[in-house]
Order: sequence, then C-alpha cells, then structure tokens
Amino acid sequence: AMAAPPAAASKPSWAPFAAAAVAATAELSLMQPLDVVKTRMHLQGLGVSTGDNFGSTIGAIRGIRNAEGIGGLWRGFVPGLCVVIPRRGFKFLFYDAFVSLLWRGEKGKAPFLHNMAAGSMAGGAEACVITPMECVKIAMQSEKASAKPLGTIAFATAMVRAGGIGSLYSGLIATVLKHTAHSCFYFAAFHEAKKFAKPTPDMSHSVRIVTDLCSGFVAGCAAATANNPFDVVKTRMQVGAASGVSSHAVAREFSASQRSMAQWMTHLVRTEGVLSLYKGYVAKVARLGPGSAIIFSMYEQIMRLF
Repeated sequence: AMAAPPAAASKPSWAPFAAAAVAATAELSLMQPLDVVKTRMHLQGLGVSTGDNFGSTIGAIRGIRNAEGIGGLWRGFVPGLCVVIPRRGFKFLFYDAFVSLLWRGEKGKAPFLHNMAAGSMAGGAEACVITPMECVKIAMQSEKASAKPLGTIAFATAMVRAGGIGSLYSGLIATVLKHTAHSCFYFAAFHEAKKFAKPTPDMSHSVRIVTDLCSGFVAGCAAATANNPFDVVKTRMQVGAASGVSSHAVAREFSASQRSMAQWMTHLVRTEGVLSLYKGYVAKVARLGPGSAIIFSMYEQIMRLF
C-alpha cells in the first residue's frame, strides 16, 4: 500500500504528452469526418453565398460524400494530426503541471475549482502553440473539392505568401478563449464524473475502463457546450486567412468582412439569433463525446504503463 505514491511520482515528465498524443491520433483517425462537418456548418448561414446550408449532421455527411467523394470527409487530416498531437499533448502536459502547482494532494482528488483553474490555464497555453496549424486545418477543411486540391505545405505556403506569417495567427484571441473554455470544463467534468463512480484500488480493469469511457464522454459533452460559441467565431476568422488560395471561394468571401471576435458574435446574434453561436453543435458533440471517451480511457491506460 505504501509503494503507490513513489510509483506515481516516478513517471517521466513527458509521459502525459506521449500518452495524450497516442490517444489523440487514434481519436482523430476515427472522428475526422465529424470535424470536417462541424467546420462546414460553422461557415453557413444568412448572407453566406458560399455556405453549404446543410440541414443536419447526417445530411452534411451525405452531402459532402456525394459532392466531393469520401475524400472530402477526410480533408485536412494531415494538418488535423499536426494540430491534435501537440494540442492534446500540451493540454494534458500543461494540466498535469498546473494542477500540481494548485493542489498538493492526489491529482484525481483535486477539488472542482482547482481542476477548472488548471484546465483553463492549460487550454490558454496550448492554444498559443497550436494556432498556426489550426488555421491551416480550418482553411483546408472549409475548401470545397477542386480538381487539384493543395497539400498541407502548399496550402500553408500560399497563406503566408498572401497574408504573411500573421495570417497563421488569425483568430488567436478566439482560439485562446475557445481552448480556455474547453479545458476548463474538460478536466473538471472528467474528474467530477470519476468521483461519482467512487473508484477503489481493487476496482477491476474492465470496470476502470468503463468508468474512464463514461467520464470522458461527460467531459467531451461539457467541453463542447462551453467552447462552441468561440469555435464558430474562430472558424469564421481563420478561414479568411486562406484568401490567397485561388480556388478557395469560401475564404475570399469571409476575408472581405474584417470583423473582430466581438463583432462576429454581435453580428451572428443580431442576424440569426443566439442559437447561431451553436452552429455545428450536434456534429461537435457527436465527435467530442465519444472522442473524449476514447482519449481519456486510452490516456489513463497508457499512463499506467509508465
């Protein structure tokens, strides 16, 4: 019974990053189509001539597949991987570091507010690292199928050539707020849900996995609900950065409206109502609920290997 604390303390400092990176790769490999659907639905609505105007998540999946082939649902997968590996890696690494600063006891027993604070700081720090690749990913996912779609490097190069390095940091404030809101509820909800299960040292392996899956699902749904308004605005701000890509009609349309984050939120609420800030919400929850169940359960299992 006395051997457990030293074992936990002896985990290498890079373990949270490695475990989260492996889990995130597996999750995106399964959930990428829903991420594409979410991005496309963020970019439709009143006054958007290049919008798809899908009526539902299922309708969007069918529409993209019919118009662009199955590859359309995997658009932006490479930059997506380049985003989720550092995003999840740094998210869990930073959370682990911040919660250790705020709470001296067992991390799984940290109070709700401590988890929210540590998650918020982790999300904000992580956003500063991943914004450039996030911009490229959003730009690629929002481009409709063309005869010769650009690869990730060519896409990023075209963006920088047209708008400078600054184009890769479009929507930085919205990205920071999105990830702050996301991680604030992500970790707090996960650990609170686990506390309801009352885990014990003699809990069986299968019950432990089910607990992590269920807690991860709750965490994903909570995070999706908290970050969706910022995500809608972030998508609209970042897609315009790709206006230098000649085939990207959506980017050219959005680059014409130079709105700040607050102006975008106000515009959407005034023209389409408050629910417009929850465009793509069903696709987001369908991705983040099961996706977070996969990530947390894999993360917890991998961390036990260290």
